Parts: sequence; structure tokens; C-alpha cells
Amino acid sequence: MSPVGLAWPLAFAAFGALMFVVCTYRRNRVRGMAIAALEQAHATMLAIGKGVDSGLSHELSHGPFAEQLGTISSIGRHLAARTRYLSAIIEAQPECVKVVDADGNLVHMNRAGLQMIAARSMSEVRGALVEDLILEEYREAYRDMHARVLQGEPGSLTFEIVGLDGEHHWMETSAVPFPDRTGKTVQLAVTRDITERRRQEEATRAAQAKAESANRSKSVFLANMSHELRTPLTAIIGFADLLKGTAKVSGEDEAALQAIHSSGEHLLALINDVLDVSKIEAGQLEIETITFDLRELVQRTVQSLRPGAMKAGLTVKLSFADDLPSAIRSDPMRIRQVLINLLSNAIKFTHEGSIEVLVMTAGIGSSIAIAVTDTGIGIGTAALDRIFSPFQQADASTTRHYGGSGLGLAISREIAELMGGELSATSQLGEGSTFTFSIPLHRDEGSAAIGAAEPRSTRNRFQGRALVVEDNAINRRVLTELLRRRGLEVDFAVNGLEGFQRITAVAGSDEAFNVVFMDMHMPVQDGYTTARCLKEHGGAPPIIALTASALKEDRDRCIDAGCDAYLPKPVDNALLDSLLARYVAPAAEAMDQTSP
Repeated sequence: MSPVGLAWPLAFAAFGALMFVVCTYRRNRVRGMAIAALEQAHATMLAIGKGVDSGLSHELSHGPFAEQLGTISSIGRHLAARTRYLSAIIEAQPECVKVVDADGNLVHMNRAGLQMIAARSMSEVRGALVEDLILEEYREAYRDMHARVLQGEPGSLTFEIVGLDGEHHWMETSAVPFPDRTGKTVQLAVTRDITERRRQEEATRAAQAKAESANRSKSVFLANMSHELRTPLTAIIGFADLLKGTAKVSGEDEAALQAIHSSGEHLLALINDVLDVSKIEAGQLEIETITFDLRELVQRTVQSLRPGAMKAGLTVKLSFADDLPSAIRSDPMRIRQVLINLLSNAIKFTHEGSIEVLVMTAGIGSSIAIAVTDTGIGIGTAALDRIFSPFQQADASTTRHYGGSGLGLAISREIAELMGGELSATSQLGEGSTFTFSIPLHRDEGSAAIGAAEPRSTRNRFQGRALVVEDNAINRRVLTELLRRRGLEVDFAVNGLEGFQRITAVAGSDEAFNVVFMDMHMPVQDGYTTARCLKEHGGAPPIIALTASALKEDRDRCIDAGCDAYLPKPVDNALLDSLLARYVAPAAEAMDQTSP
């Protein structure tokens, strides 16, 4: 082949070789740049993980992957800044933020958490088992919570820990499931140190327990003092009542007896007021709900205070609204207590004129209002609110001139509010006052009203045998005489055991007792035990508890022991007659007087 013929093939071969070299160079260069780009991307990712900003080299920033690497670098800078921001927030938190792996080991904890456990740095506790810091009695509960969190359920727990310095702390933690870098579920928790709060709560509980203990002690003291004061009052009021009106007593002696009796009743009222204030403070004043005749209750209450008003030269008017129901459901004892207080105050502070009691429906028939209006000295506007506070009266001169403890109106308002009503007053100095006691109206037309047929007090109207079981000789004598004057044949025993023997010895015979008055606090055997024994024995007569303890729980305890009724000391004649009428037959002459 001629040289010219060989030139073209050689030229083509040289061109091909050149192109191969060029392509290989470009491929290697692109490959190198790609590897460098990947290395840069990897470095950027590592920087992001460390929260550090990362930039591109000059060569890569102008290469074929410049745009892609620029985007990665921009995202990296943004994420690095965000990571630093979030890390700063977590580190600045006053509460412990920690990550615990699936095995319960500590992965990360912020500065506040390290301070809580007295650790100097994260390296000191990284990988430590968290439950090792928790007191033994709380570890099982912590493990249960951790297991629930790993299963995807948030949890919370309060526990006590011991820090690295040996100090005890109360902790309250809230934990949620969280995926780590590998996708495994770990525990992310926020924990608060509540040691101070626990101390305050314990101090509050201790103070509350101390206050409750003091209240109980005060209640026990008042109950005991009430019992001790009522016992001699039974003799004072009882003997004064027995001696009044007898042929041997007249003139000045009768007036002296009346003064003794009135003073005893006044002292008894003060004792009751102090007990009521104590129960109100302890939140133990209870309201009963029974059906009764409101008209009769008010009439009898007004009638009992009318003699005192007449002695003071006052007239008492009583009127009822036409739409007043015949029977209502409420607490007759508390209504009577409030009405007595209002009427007593009206009589005390009225020198001349009259007192008017009006019982009516109010609030479009939804409530009952009892208004007591007098023509007395009146009360100044500034003192109207003060008179309803305990131990307060209109002014100091009122106490000096009229006496009184200043408890009645405070107790009456509390009673009204406990019954769902209110006690209000309007007054004008020198012209008189009106006190209005209102309570919700609960009608009960279908039930018989309690007390509607209660007998009036009439001496010598009962017949039968009564046993008085009482260890106090004076009180025994008083009650024995009261019963004998009502026509009963009376025997006595000085303790519960003797009483039990006397009752069971005559049971079923003509000499069996028709009623037993049982003192509850006696030596040898008390009344509670005796009443239970009699009920268990069977065939026991009605047992009326006789006690100077006047609290509701005392009455309930008597009934629970097997007593049929409750008669507090000092003995109230009207209540005594009512109980006798319930359990003892009337005397023959009384039946003749009531027969048609």
C-alpha cells in the first residue's frame, strides 16, 4: 500500500486514540468530582449531625454538581442552625430532658438534669442504668412505665431518687416514645424536681391533721364539758320546777325559784349555743328532714315565749298566710331554734309596743318565710351586718345593758344557709326591726305531720310502772319525782347491771316495767351495754336514753345500742310528756276527761 493509502488509517487511529484519551480523562475527572461531591455531601451530613455549619470548596462550587451540592450545603446550614437552636432550648430548660434507650440506659440529659442528680458532666453518667438512681420501692413502677413507653404508650410517674451526692429528691416524670437515629424506639422524658412541692404538701397535710386533731380535741372537750355542766343543771332546773307552784313556796321564795329556774335555762341555752358554734366550725351541724305541721310548730313556739312578752308588757301577734300548706318536709327542731332566738331577741330589745310573727309563702310559693317584727330599739345600718358575726352585737353597750353572748344570730344564719335559705334583717334606730327567716318549701300533703297530735303537758295523767337507771343520786331523785307527779309508780337502779337484773326479774309478770329511763354513763355497766343486752334477751320494755351528752352522734349511738328514744338532760317537761304518751297508757281520769 502506498504511503498515502496508509496515512488515512493512521490518522483515524490517532484521532481515535486522542478521543479515547480525552474521554478517559473527562470520565476520570467527572468520576473524581463525583467522588469529591459525595465526600462533600458526607462531610455536610456529619457537620449537620454535630450541629456545625459546612461550606463548599472553590473547585466543587464551580463544578458540574455545584447546584446540587449548593442545595445540600444550604439545607445543611439550615439544619445545623436549627439543631443548635433546639439544643440551646433544651439545655436552657429548668426541667430535666433526657433520652433513655430500650435497655433503660441514659443516652442524653440536659444541664438541668445533670444538676438534679449532682453529675458534673454527661460523660460521668452516659450509659448508666436510670433505675439505679431510683429508690428500690419505685423501681418496679418505673420499669412498667418504661416498657409501656417502648410499646408506644405515653406514661407518667412520681418517684424518689438518690443523687450522686446522696441527696434524696422527689421527681415527677412524663415520658413519650421517640425514634432514635437507627429508627429504634427510645424513651424521651421530661422530669421535674418536686421535692419542695412535696415538702409543702406534707407540711400542709401535717398542719391539716394537727388542726383536725385540735378540732377533735375541742369537740371532745366541749362534749365532756357539756355533759358535766348538764348534770348539775338537771338538778337545778329540775328541783326548781318541782318546787314551783307548791303550797310551801310563795311570795319572795317563789320569785327566787323562778329566778333560779330562768338562770338555769339561760345557762343551758349558752351551752347549746357554744356546742352549735363548735359543730358549725367543724362542718358537723346536720339538718334533718321529716314531715311536720308548721302551723302547730310556730304556734307552740310562740305560746312558750308569750308569758315572757306579757311580763314585759308586750303583745304578741301571730298570723298565717292562707296558702300555707298543712304539712311540709324540713327540720322542725332547727326552725324552732331560729324562731326562739328571733322572738327572744325581739322581747329583749323591745321596751313597749308589740311583736308580730307572720308566716307566709314567698318566691311565688317556692319558699316559706317567717318574719318577726318588733317595735324595739332598732339597729343602725352600720351594725346590721355585724350582728350576724359570732360574739358580736350592735355595739359594746348592748352587751353591757342587755347581756347575751352574741351567738344566737350567727348560729341562726348558719342554720338558715344549711337549710338552703337565708336570714336577713331590716331595721331603723328607735323604730324597730324585722328579721326574716326563709327556707325552701317542700310540700308533703300525703303524709301525716309529726307532732300534730302530741299531747299537752298535764300532770298525773299516766299509769304504769317506770324504772329509772341512774347512778347520780340527785338526778335520780329529780326524775323519780317528775314521773311520780305524773302518776307513775317508779323504781330505780344505780347501774346498768342492776337495772338489767331488775327488768329481767319481773319480765312477763304483773310487775313488769312499762318504760325504762336509762342513763348511758354509769359505773359497773353502762347504759349502751345494758340496752344491747336487754334487746338481745328479748321482751324488753321501751328504753328511753337519759344522757347529758347532747350531740347528734350521741343520740345516734343511743339508738344504735337499742334505745327506743332519747331524753337529754336537763329534762324538758314537754318532751317528757310526749315520750310518756308514746309508751305509757294514760291515767283513767285523763281518759274520762278526753272521752266524748
